[in-house]
Amino acid sequence: MFQSHVVVLIAGLFALQMAVVCVVLRRSSGMERSGLTSWALGSVLAAFAAALAAVQALRPMWLVPESTDLALLAALSVMAVGARHFAQRPGRAAGLLGLNLAAAAAVAWGDLAPRYLATAAALPDLAPVLSACHIVLLLDLARSVVPSVPATRGTGRLAAWSLAAITISAAAINAWTVLRPLAAMAQGGAWPRPMPWDGELAMFNVFALVGVSVSFALMAHDRLRRMLERRARHDDLTDVLLRGAFWEELEAACLQAERQRKPMTVAFVDLDHFKAINDVYGHLAGDSVLRHFAGLLRKTLGHGDLAGRLGGEEFAIVMPDTALETGRLACLRLATAVRATPCPSEPDPIAYTVSIGVAARQPGEGADALMRRADRALYDAKLKGRNCVSLHPVGGDNAAPAADAAEGAGRYVTRGQPRVAS
Repeated sequence: MFQSHVVVLIAGLFALQMAVVCVVLRRSSGMERSGLTSWALGSVLAAFAAALAAVQALRPMWLVPESTDLALLAALSVMAVGARHFAQRPGRAAGLLGLNLAAAAAVAWGDLAPRYLATAAALPDLAPVLSACHIVLLLDLARSVVPSVPATRGTGRLAAWSLAAITISAAAINAWTVLRPLAAMAQGGAWPRPMPWDGELAMFNVFALVGVSVSFALMAHDRLRRMLERRARHDDLTDVLLRGAFWEELEAACLQAERQRKPMTVAFVDLDHFKAINDVYGHLAGDSVLRHFAGLLRKTLGHGDLAGRLGGEEFAIVMPDTALETGRLACLRLATAVRATPCPSEPDPIAYTVSIGVAARQPGEGADALMRRADRALYDAKLKGRNCVSLHPVGGDNAAPAADAAEGAGRYVTRGQPRVAS
């Protein structure tokens, strides 16, 4: 018997450790609203339930039989709220708080009223009601997590599946343990107080809560890792790919197009007279224009297209499985949307335009050569007076002497060579 007390207390210590892990994860930027505070509190309540289970087994007269069940109900309720927040399904916090308060009041009434009120109305046994609440909350945890499984990969998916498996198994075992007492009650018997396996069930439930806490912490860590990876690859201002990440994706797209023998088109975009916008309206307004353009860019991108910011006011687009003419039409739509939608500003909106150079990938062509041809097309668009879309057709290298002369001045963008501001 003493060994079982030690085991359940060890489970409580693990629960406290998981509370610390949840607090540490919550301190990471971007994880403030992921339900980690609720899970930390739930882990603390699970540790408290473990302590109550040990005390109840050693000194049963000190506590009412439902004490451990009440603590487990509180822990599960808080964890259920945290899981809903993590899955972006907030709600039911007020209802679960009311359920816990009603359960505590009912247990207190059932224990104290017979001592002080001779005519107090007797309440039915609350243990099966509390067990039913445990089962429902365990299933609610699984219900909150399972829909997010298709959107996760690797560690996150494995952790989500393990959390669902633990909660469903725990709910099934809790249901199995109450079937026989419920059958006896249906035949006119009474609920045993305490049940012969109360200690073992409480120990199992505490370990189950520790297990789901570990799984949830792994899910939160996977979300944090993916968030940090995204921040490392995306521009904070415009939320498109950074220069290095864009070149990686462009090289991968070139290799895939070569391997599958499919067309691919790239576009080089430059905001016209952006320096003048900064000078007239200020740099904060210039940032607003960049964010506004990035929003229009994301809206006009097709499925599978990629966009990146190469520096300053220069953007690039990769359009896999897209021929030159289709890419040109997409860029015309983008340029039209920019002209028709000025950037909101005070006192007046800021109107701006873009110049776009488009090039289709030739067989065997790499990322650097392809972007160099798109930049030549962009240079041609600027020579035409800006605010237009220019093409660099296949075999057009000999037809652009002005661009070739500019190449010697280091105008063209490559992976390791920033472009000279124009």
